[in-house]
Amino acid sequence: MLLHSKSKMFSLHQKMEIMDEADQVVYTVESKVLTIHNTTYVHNAQGDEVAVITNKPVSLHETHEIRMASGEQFEMRTELMHLMDDVIDLDGIGWQLRGDMLQHNYQILNERGEMIATTHQKWVSVHDVYFIDVLDEGQVDKIVSVYVALEKIIRARELRRENEASAAGGAAAAVHQDNDR
Repeated sequence: MLLHSKSKMFSLHQKMEIMDEADQVVYTVESKVLTIHNTTYVHNAQGDEVAVITNKPVSLHETHEIRMASGEQFEMRTELMHLMDDVIDLDGIGWQLRGDMLQHNYQILNERGEMIATTHQKWVSVHDVYFIDVLDEGQVDKIVSVYVALEKIIRARELRRENEASAAGGAAAAVHQDNDR
């Protein structure tokens, strides 16, 4: 099953649609960012809640808790100290994401290390298009919820880099201005 989203998760409107190959909406995602935990809701095409994703604001690792409508809960936590790839553990279900944050290519592995989904970005398009290739359709709700949490992690990292670049640029301008005096 091939799913896709046509925009980045966290644009100004804080909403995203995930579509099937026929461009039919199969999941909608909505975030409430003006809360302490930055809560995100995933709904299926019928409007039923599939999952609630919350950010742990104080954590050494980037950590998100995912609570499925079935009652199953697990945490998605980035591992530190990986230079060449990104490794994200899903504590509570034994899954793992392995991939490249810059390329936006990830494999989702189940508790036995078997690939159950991949994500990747379409590089040549008018809009940012992200694909989720679901290999285990029995886990599609959970896979989509993990993908949404991954998008939250990626967007938070992008915002931190932008803020750091702005701060560095402002500091450089202040030093330059002091040198001109």
